[in-house]
Formats: sequence, structure tokens, C-alpha cells
Amino acid sequence: MMRALWLCLIAVLAIAASGAELDRASRRIPQLATLVPTPFRSFAQEQLVSSTVRSDSPAMALQDAQLLVRRRPVPSEHLSLLAIAEERVGKSEKSGLLVQAAARRGWRDPIAQQAMFAIAFNAGDAGESARRLAAMWALQDNQAPLRDLTAQLLAKPEGRAALAETLGSGGRWTSSFLATVPQSAPVELAQTVALAAAKGIRLDCRATTRLQQFYNGRKMVAELAAISPAVSNCTPG
Repeated sequence: MMRALWLCLIAVLAIAASGAELDRASRRIPQLATLVPTPFRSFAQEQLVSSTVRSDSPAMALQDAQLLVRRRPVPSEHLSLLAIAEERVGKSEKSGLLVQAAARRGWRDPIAQQAMFAIAFNAGDAGESARRLAAMWALQDNQAPLRDLTAQLLAKPEGRAALAETLGSGGRWTSSFLATVPQSAPVELAQTVALAAAKGIRLDCRATTRLQQFYNGRKMVAELAAISPAVSNCTPG
């Protein structure tokens, strides 16, 4: 009898260990998430919810997102996924509160940053919009339509002024921002860089040189003149 109980215990522990190991492996190989038994899903639950929160039925998406937050309540990304699910079942107010909580909890959550950008932009808060946009450029996440959001902010004079100020905070995001935006908003970017230079903000020389080459290659004389102070007073990389 004791031997049988002992063997059963060993079998249960082996199953638990296998389930936990498979769950951890799903972080590296998301395709494994569906193979993890439901009781052992932690990392796997995140993978599943991320891929189905917008495509499953609203009720099922909400149920799965709630389970994820119960099992792993700390990551801000999980609150954002729950916010999406709540929005899909018509609970917009609760969804908004969850997004704000996620944004306060972590700046590395692209869903929360995009939502907070929209809130700040619609409220006319250019400074907060610029900070949220900078966070998204730093994350470089495919979920955020960076070019569209950037164009929205650059289209407004107060948006360009706020972005010029935010460029002064530095960080690696500025390199990708200055390298990418000329393709979609060359005139507005030149004005923003000129505003930054007027504020005494010094940009990386490699970035300003690339900008200079971009405008020179397209014979954009006015823009070349606008960024000239930034080029002359840049910071060597």
C-alpha cells in the first residue's frame, strides 16, 4: 500500500515538474504554450492571451485575461491585455482605469504607452504626449504605429516644441527617431531639430550628420539651413 502511494506521489511530482518546465520553455518558444496543461500555465498563459485577446470571442478573451492577471498580477503588460479584453465586452471605463494603472506600473508596456499617448494627445497635453512617444520609440515594438503617432504630434506646433524638449532628455531612442522620421515628416522634423538647437540641446553628431546628408541629397535647402545650428553644435558620439 505504502509503495503504491509512494509511486503515485512520484508520478504526480514528475507531471508537475514536466508541466512547469514546459511552461518556462514557452517563454522562448511561444508555440509550446498550447501544449502546457491549464493548471501549469503561467508564462504560457501570457503567450496565449497575447495572441488571442483580439481574436477570441470577447467573453473567452476576458476569461483568459482575468486568469492571467490572477496568476501573474505584477507585470504591467498583463493589465494592458486585461484592459483590451474589458474594452471588447463594453466596459470602457474599467478598461481605461486598467490602462492607466499599467502605464504607472511600467514604461516598457507598448500597449499602455500607446493608450496614454492617445489620452494625453486628445487632452491637448503635448508634453506628456511627447514623453509617451519617446517611450514607444525606445521600445520599438511592432504593436505601436510609431510613424502615424509621430506624424500626429509633429503636425502641431506645440507638439514639435514638446518633442524638441524631450530630445534633450537623451537616450538611445533619439537615434532611431532621428534616423526614421525624415522619411515621413522631413519638414516638421527639421523644424523640431531647429527648436531643440535653439534651446541649447545638443544632439549626437552621427544623427545630425545623417540628417544633413538626407536633406542635402534631396536638395531641401530650407531644411538644411534649419538644422545647421544643430549640426554645428552636436555632441561627438
